[in-house]
Amino acid sequence: MSVQYVAELQIDHGERLHVKSVVKPKCEHYLPFLIRSARYELLNPNGIVEAEGDCSISDHELDVLIEPQKTGTYRLKYIYEIADEIWVDNVRIKVG
Repeated sequence: MSVQYVAELQIDHGERLHVKSVVKPKCEHYLPFLIRSARYELLNPNGIVEAEGDCSISDHELDVLIEPQKTGTYRLKYIYEIADEIWVDNVRIKVG
């Protein structure tokens, strides 16, 4: 199974930072929706969950505070609920 990423960023080892993601329709038209709940998982380079918790939700923006503990490529998973659907967006984070 291949993972599709919605974004990628590079950070230095030892950084603690907010990662924000704006949820919007692919059609680029305004469609009213409400993010009912959101959580995240931060998977380390070995694929093990290093951190997890709830996201802060502000309108259509999801916000998490992360502090990767190792160098390598991480995957940040936003898992959120809109109406009766659950969506997952992945962000690739390269820690050097």
